[in-house]
Amino acid sequence: MRGLLGALLIALTAGCTHRPSYSSDNIARAKLAAQSSYIASPAADACEAIAPISPPRNVLILSGGGMYGAYTSGVMAGWSETGARPEFDVVTGVSTGSLAGLAAFLGPKFDGIAREFYTTVNAADIYTFRSWALVPWADSIASSKPLRKLINTVVDEELLLMVAREHRRGRRFYVGTTQLETRKFVVWDMGAIANKGGPEAVERFRSVMLASSSVPGMMSPVRITYDYNGRKVSELHVDGGTTSALFVPQGLLTTAADGGPSGTEVYIIVAGKLYADPGQIRNRVLPVMATSANSLIYASTRAEIATIHALSRLAGAN
Repeated sequence: MRGLLGALLIALTAGCTHRPSYSSDNIARAKLAAQSSYIASPAADACEAIAPISPPRNVLILSGGGMYGAYTSGVMAGWSETGARPEFDVVTGVSTGSLAGLAAFLGPKFDGIAREFYTTVNAADIYTFRSWALVPWADSIASSKPLRKLINTVVDEELLLMVAREHRRGRRFYVGTTQLETRKFVVWDMGAIANKGGPEAVERFRSVMLASSSVPGMMSPVRITYDYNGRKVSELHVDGGTTSALFVPQGLLTTAADGGPSGTEVYIIVAGKLYADPGQIRNRVLPVMATSANSLIYASTRAEIATIHALSRLAGAN
């Protein structure tokens, strides 16, 4: 219900705007501009030890929020313009935060790609509604093929080389999804996936990004296959925002090696408000249910922020 309401909000709002439909040429130009000043790592770097920066100096945590991901993108672009934006040792994101997080992880040169996502994309570039006659036998109301195409336009082997290079430097990019069978939140180390390289890594990276943004019921679950302890595992994953609006991986926020304050700077950007705007509610079953579900989303987000704040204080982080 939480994810479905969010998706319907995106659909209604996007449908009322008059933004131009996204152009793969525009995305490609923005990507080329970023890549022209971003040198892929040489082959020799593959021999470097892969150890995370511990404790991390700067951590960026991005929430979900559908269309409100434009706010996150705007904050990052404005932060870059001030010249005070730090390099983030760890970036985490769910749902729309995973898309914005990828750009944030790769640095200010990728602000243009995030801008393309949030200023030239409309509902038709994210999903297409199925025939209502087919919905009772389908796994979702709409198809996410347009979103998959959009993600595939950006995520290729060249981009994975960039992510892998930063991973080998000790930086980390984490994306959250929800595993349908277990109903549990799953954290993916995207740098580790990228570091494997090759077509399989590209496909898995794309699938995780798509799954994290696939609102259950609205868009189809994404099947992700991987090897675990020598056996092939196949799972269905959907929007990470279904189980967590934002997150920090367990054990990430710790004290320094000597037990003193870590000095880590923790930044959280919420794509939306912390409290809903008051308003009149029609006293009918659907409006009441929708408002109650929205209240849960706001409350969950505030609770997760409070938890991260408490963990930060214990670790001596700011």
